[in-house]
Amino acid sequence: MPKFSDTVLFHVNRYSDTTKQIKRFIYESVLDSGCAPKVATICTEFGLPEETVRASLHDLEGGIIIAMQNSQHLHLHEFMGQKLPAHSALPELGEIFYARPFATFANHHRIFVDGEQKWYGECPVESVTISYFFPGREVRLESVCHKTGGPVAVTGKDGLLLDYQPKSLRIYWGKPFGQWLSTQGHEGDFIAPCDENYFFSSEDAYEAWRKTHPREPGQIFTPVQIHHLLRLFNYGHERFDFQYHFPVLRLLAASVTAGLFRWKMLVPIPNPFFLSMGKFLRDVSRYNHTLFLDVKPW
Repeated sequence: MPKFSDTVLFHVNRYSDTTKQIKRFIYESVLDSGCAPKVATICTEFGLPEETVRASLHDLEGGIIIAMQNSQHLHLHEFMGQKLPAHSALPELGEIFYARPFATFANHHRIFVDGEQKWYGECPVESVTISYFFPGREVRLESVCHKTGGPVAVTGKDGLLLDYQPKSLRIYWGKPFGQWLSTQGHEGDFIAPCDENYFFSSEDAYEAWRKTHPREPGQIFTPVQIHHLLRLFNYGHERFDFQYHFPVLRLLAASVTAGLFRWKMLVPIPNPFFLSMGKFLRDVSRYNHTLFLDVKPW
């Protein structure tokens, strides 16, 4: 794909220099060890009071960069429908749960970089662009089908999707944007949007699961569709000054290949799954967070 524009039409808020430095420290720790630093470690590293550090973490959470451990996820025994490994240690309350696209604890989404494994994925949706964070290296995420338990894998390099197995692989995105922060019992919960994201080895496996879960609001996408969509929003995610961006013209140009529109009787129809994004943007403010977003022409 051609290079995305670095021209910004306007910023919907920008991270402070302190927040950018903290973000850099978090991701350097994750990339080096597979683990996120404790809040106390961040305070010591920068010589800052906990209140200042937590204000930056709060902003990074509102920007959908990290998610902090909360009471709803403190005592998990399963993660996205799969039993957690015996050696998995969940973050303590108020510590970093996700440094997207990484989880900070062992789970069934294992990330291999040139054959080395010490990282874990946050979510099937994010799996298709994890390789941004390991430039020049082949990155493979191995996981399991939510229905059959069979092996699945996604391989990428430099943010590009190289391969996925099986070739019938589908990715289930469990919550429309409008439900991300407003699901009953998980209001304002920045971990919850990924709780029901799954891999399915095929559409048949998905349909078999759907028969026993007819009311679930999610949709399935091909890995290629998810890749096209995420490349629009998170190009440059590996940069420590990254904010999610909204490339207006590129979104319009890729609206069908990214699943934003779906064909019906040869006519492209807006996918209702994404139409509630406006509600999500309002919910960010409703739950006392600040939206950090760059609007770009291309």
